[in-house]
Amino acid sequence: MIVVQISDTHLSLPDEPDTHGQARADNLQAAVTAINDLVLAADVVIHTGDMAQTRHPKEYGLARDVLSQLHAPLYVIPGNRDCRASLRRTFHDDGYLCGDGDEPILYAVDEHAVRIIGFDTQTGEQRKGDIDPTRLAWLDTTLAAAPEHPTAVVMHHPPIPVETSNFPWQWQRDEAGPELAAVFAKHPQVIRIFSGHSHRDYKGSLGDIPVSTTPSIAVD
Repeated sequence: MIVVQISDTHLSLPDEPDTHGQARADNLQAAVTAINDLVLAADVVIHTGDMAQTRHPKEYGLARDVLSQLHAPLYVIPGNRDCRASLRRTFHDDGYLCGDGDEPILYAVDEHAVRIIGFDTQTGEQRKGDIDPTRLAWLDTTLAAAPEHPTAVVMHHPPIPVETSNFPWQWQRDEAGPELAAVFAKHPQVIRIFSGHSHRDYKGSLGDIPVSTTPSIAVD
């Protein structure tokens, strides 16, 4: 199964002064074109958050205009800059974003060779991520529901220190790492964690699970 990841598009409106809006929209368009032109076609595309820069609804409309051109199914998760309600409204027709308003975005997609779990690590308007007992319990229960199905988890904040960053640990609490590790250790079917946020190519592991981050689509 071929999973293509994009992240941190930080779209802003092209007609606003003193922004990189047009360039960022062009960068995303170039990425979508490249994905569609892959010799080995993508089975799914994942967007690991920070789709928009200011949470303006029109930024999500711009994202939808470009991302709707993808030939493969798209799955999104919010980053620290994103508006959950706008993500839900914008991608509602795709059928996997359940819940209402500003509730955490949590979902599982079972229709592919690898199960896709979207796990929301947003904490309001704070840059750093966090999790609470409710989200941890949801993750544990959802993973337990399909123990034989190879699974990839999609989240914005990397659950490990990114040592090449000036800010390696991007969580509000140090305890978040051990809490996540304890849940994942119970579920050996998890074969990969995809994350964004750090704007760089980085690979590590959480226990036995490979973890990766990817650079921002916005070249500035």
